[in-house]
Amino acid sequence: MPRDLRRSDCPVHCTLNLLGDRWTLVIIRDLLTTRRATFSELLDSPERIATNTLSSRLANLESCGIIEQLPGDKRYLLTEKGLDLAPVLAELTLWGMRHEPNVHSPPVDWDQYHKHPKEFIEQMKNAARARRS
Repeated sequence: MPRDLRRSDCPVHCTLNLLGDRWTLVIIRDLLTTRRATFSELLDSPERIATNTLSSRLANLESCGIIEQLPGDKRYLLTEKGLDLAPVLAELTLWGMRHEPNVHSPPVDWDQYHKHPKEFIEQMKNAARARRS
């Protein structure tokens, strides 16, 4: 986001301007941790995002370089910039599991994450990279 559109240069503020709406991290979650990658697959997410909202968020993520759509490919893919959000999503998931009642853990070995977080995150990123093929 250009400096003149920001209210401050605080990294938290700038990041939330980009990612802090209701849907953006859900879309990134799906691209990172599920096989959902096309517009219609993302639309089928359990959270039931509206079509116009999904279109808007995908366009914004693409313009910021977090996702891309390869020529002739209907799938949206995380760029390396987008993949760098993996530890953020892992920590948000753990926070939600600790502090929000009645949430369901994704089928992930969280003990492995606690023991070897860097390796865990790299495996998550590599799985998303493999889906590019």
